[in-house]
Amino acid sequence: MPLQIPQLMLGTSPFIGAGQFGLKALEYRSQFYYNEANMTRLFTAAARREVKAVQLVVHEPLVNALRAAMDELGEELFVAATIPSGRKFDSLLTLIKPLKPALIAIHALSADALDSRIAGWIKQIRAVGALPAAATHYPGETIPELDRAGFELEAYLAPLNMIGYAMEPDYERTLAALEQTDKRVIAIKPLAAGRLKPTPALFKFIYAYADAACVGITSEAEMDETFAAAKQALE
Repeated sequence: MPLQIPQLMLGTSPFIGAGQFGLKALEYRSQFYYNEANMTRLFTAAARREVKAVQLVVHEPLVNALRAAMDELGEELFVAATIPSGRKFDSLLTLIKPLKPALIAIHALSADALDSRIAGWIKQIRAVGALPAAATHYPGETIPELDRAGFELEAYLAPLNMIGYAMEPDYERTLAALEQTDKRVIAIKPLAAGRLKPTPALFKFIYAYADAACVGITSEAEMDETFAAAKQALE
């Protein structure tokens, strides 16, 4: 039976203070990465609003916070994990395994470089009971290359938004790659790192090319606005 991917996921890029947030990155990192309770609160709030899926960048504080949320909720959530690039793949795979991720993505820095370890990592991901995916910062180039290489991937995590933010090498080639691949697509950066407002029209655009949208949230007010727009687009 094919993997059922929830159409809306809570993203975690703000929680690690990702660079795309500019001057707010350090503020977000202090607010969330160094304060697990704040992350747990948002994981729990999202689940209580029926968004029970998380696209988790695997860092120990985020794993701890999500585990605490699951304990508080008394249920498991759908986890699509991304393991940061580097030499700690094995240890991070061990760290995320207890959360029973449905999907584990190889980081964009490795996928875009066509790292020689990709095939081995795919085997390791399947061995822990998850399905393998790849994240990319260059979807217009990397997705066709990975498809041609024949890697046994189930999905791609790719930047997708209405203004072409981070859709490298360009907007048109990215959309073409998303249309042509036979893999599932999880859209990241749908709000272009805060440059776009969440609207039903925006999410209709996202869902025309992707199976799921992953949105980073930093407050319950943002959550209410964003989730309502996404759900309206799906009606």
